[in-house]
Amino acid sequence: MKGSYTFFTDKKLTVTAWGEDIADFTGKSASSVLGKKYFEVFPRIFVDGKDALLTAFKGKKQLALKGYSVICFKGHVQADIKVSPLKAAGGNVEKVKVVFSPDSTCAMAKKLLSLQRCIDMGRITSTLAHGVRNPLNALKGAVVYISAKYAGEKTLLEFTKIMEDEIARLDNFVSQFLSASVPDIGRSLVDINTLLRRIEVFTSFQAQAGNVRSIYEYGDIPPIVINAFHFEQAILNVINNAIDSMRSGGQVKVKTYAAAHLGEDFVVIEVSDTGPGIDKSKIHCLSAPSNSKGKGFGLLITREILQHYDGHLEIKSKRPKGTTVKLLLPVNKIGGKK
Repeated sequence: MKGSYTFFTDKKLTVTAWGEDIADFTGKSASSVLGKKYFEVFPRIFVDGKDALLTAFKGKKQLALKGYSVICFKGHVQADIKVSPLKAAGGNVEKVKVVFSPDSTCAMAKKLLSLQRCIDMGRITSTLAHGVRNPLNALKGAVVYISAKYAGEKTLLEFTKIMEDEIARLDNFVSQFLSASVPDIGRSLVDINTLLRRIEVFTSFQAQAGNVRSIYEYGDIPPIVINAFHFEQAILNVINNAIDSMRSGGQVKVKTYAAAHLGEDFVVIEVSDTGPGIDKSKIHCLSAPSNSKGKGFGLLITREILQHYDGHLEIKSKRPKGTTVKLLLPVNKIGGKK
């Protein structure tokens, strides 16, 4: 069995409950399904030429359909289906529970659903990026005003200078993201270990707040030519996801090392955590958040940045034992020195 998927209807065959499991399987959210006839969003189920749900309502008995054939994009899928009438206090049947357990998945359907999720994410991330621009402009104006008003405050000016620089870098990043490219400007020879040591400092507060142990191991790796800000975001996306995914007492480990793969030399940044893991069916689109706080944008952006540098993102996850993410950058193609 690949899993079970559940929904409920009333006596008019209108969907009254649509679980997260079947929403994920069909790609149809509860909000888009509730109030509709079940056969408008799911293949109609028949028994002896009659609707199985109506039969269960009238007979007030559970129906168990073994090896029921459901039409799929590429032929049929065999499934076990249980239709269970649920009785109220007075003995009347008010709703029906349907449990659908396919013995295999429709590969084409799953692929199409995953592609649709990727398309939807692209639209959402573009909207998000556009939405960031206005607050950035407001912050920029406020910082300029404070700098001018308190020009004699040396310490304050140091902080406002940092704020101005970070706002400018973020604004530049958003502009590049909206143009669907990561330009070559701003590249320099970067020591990844030095960059990670800085990240280790300002992610330590987040880890301490969640009682998560952070371990960093720095290997012997060559410097590489990249845009430091872009790659900093790529690494931060992965580390923040790892920290956020874990409960108190969890551990995240970050290490760097050099490795050969398919005849090429790579710099590898490996981030592993002891969190709940990621469902395998969701990894390839990189749109699945590790917890309810996220929307899955981080890994998608990280992958795009790596691909620009001819790099790779590898994810291995085992529920509920944690996830390991590897960011690989080829040394030769991006101008690094051996």
